[in-house]
Amino acid sequence: MVQVPELDFDGKPKSCKIHDLLREIVLKKMVDSHFSKVLSRSDSKFRGLARRVSVLYISDVDLESSSKTYQVRSLYMFVKDKIPTSFVSTISKNFKLLKVLDFEDTPSLDHLPEDIGILFHLRYLSVRGTQVGFLPTSIGKLENLETLDLKQSLVYELPVQINKLHKLRHLLAYNLDHKKDFHINRQGGIKVKKGIGRLKALEKLYFLEADTVGADVLEELSELTELSKLGIKKLRNEDGKTLCGSIQKMEHLESLDISSISENETLDLESMSSPPKFLQRLCLKGRLRKLPEWVAELQNLTRIDFTWSKLEDEPLKALQNLPNLLELEISKDAYYGEKLHFEQGAFPKLKVLDLYDLSKLNSIVIEEGALCNLERFEIGPCPQLKEVPPGIQHLTNLDRLLFFYMPAHFLMFQNFQTVQAIPQVRFTFTLSGKEYFPSLTLKDISKLQSIIQEHNEVDWKSLPVEEVFKKVLEKWV
Repeated sequence: MVQVPELDFDGKPKSCKIHDLLREIVLKKMVDSHFSKVLSRSDSKFRGLARRVSVLYISDVDLESSSKTYQVRSLYMFVKDKIPTSFVSTISKNFKLLKVLDFEDTPSLDHLPEDIGILFHLRYLSVRGTQVGFLPTSIGKLENLETLDLKQSLVYELPVQINKLHKLRHLLAYNLDHKKDFHINRQGGIKVKKGIGRLKALEKLYFLEADTVGADVLEELSELTELSKLGIKKLRNEDGKTLCGSIQKMEHLESLDISSISENETLDLESMSSPPKFLQRLCLKGRLRKLPEWVAELQNLTRIDFTWSKLEDEPLKALQNLPNLLELEISKDAYYGEKLHFEQGAFPKLKVLDLYDLSKLNSIVIEEGALCNLERFEIGPCPQLKEVPPGIQHLTNLDRLLFFYMPAHFLMFQNFQTVQAIPQVRFTFTLSGKEYFPSLTLKDISKLQSIIQEHNEVDWKSLPVEEVFKKVLEKWV
């Protein structure tokens, strides 16, 4: 009945859907059983005894004037138009028994009611993707709140009253600055006050901006022993040891994401003598003196990302024997060397390998027996890479190969015979550093190369990239 169109790299569903006909049946049964009510332009009046209400359209009078809202336990807003101010201000009065209040992706919402603390039974509150910029201090009265979702909102600082929410399990907050393309601080977090250590039930906390809090707050994190996911932004070098000391006490931690305050700031993460043994996902963004030794001890690790690390020693030897590693990403000069060598038997379970923006890399060697379960391989832009990785033909399970914004000369004069058996091979590249061409197939590349061979009177290799494209495309057309 439920279809799974897309799986994550570890086999977990990324999204679900149902057939259109089944959806119609579900909607009818939903109405008949009073399971839920959908308010739209065609039916914006609240009728019946449904405990769950999804709002696609709302006017000043539709819900405000209704006397049958007392039984509503879950309110989901999907309103793309402006929400009446009167409706927002009366939520606390009209829906006193709410357990779920979800404003996700309601663009016109810019505030929460000041008396939101009246909603004593509230367990889930989301202002994700809204224009809400602050939380009312009365939020400290929501003693039963378990999830607070602030992702992609304008909330940058939490009131100290948050520390009273002793049942809070998920505190989720980050925002993207779309003006900072691929910048280490493109994704921001939130500032918290001292006392966060009182939230003993927290299981997910991300992202916390470390540069806005003192070392005492980072030390307080050691009291959050139930954390399974932790995200830290803008970590300073001098705070690394304190953070490591706190992380060591998080025995249930499964996901850890740490970014430094700048691309040139060194992450001091070497002092962790006993890392969380159940850690599955690790993301490190920022310069590293060397790969922390404890990383090689993470037997349950399934995914690891390095970005801006500037590692001069090849990291593969320390990682290649991790028994459960499924995805590896090395990007933005995380490796600052010239050669990556995948030895026989290395990375036995790896399914996804991404090598992005490695400016010095000029050689990738894959021995037979390495990466034997690899399914997706993405490379680029790596301007110094000389050839298709030798040994790539040994990757018999490889389903998708993408050369990502590679130099034009690499594509024009390369022999791609070794990748002919791979089902999906795509190429993307740029012109003048700005204009993006659509992805090309092996057939397209073969045609481009044929044009070059047919017009051997042109000294193609001596031409600038733009001229190669200009002349080839003219002849193609």
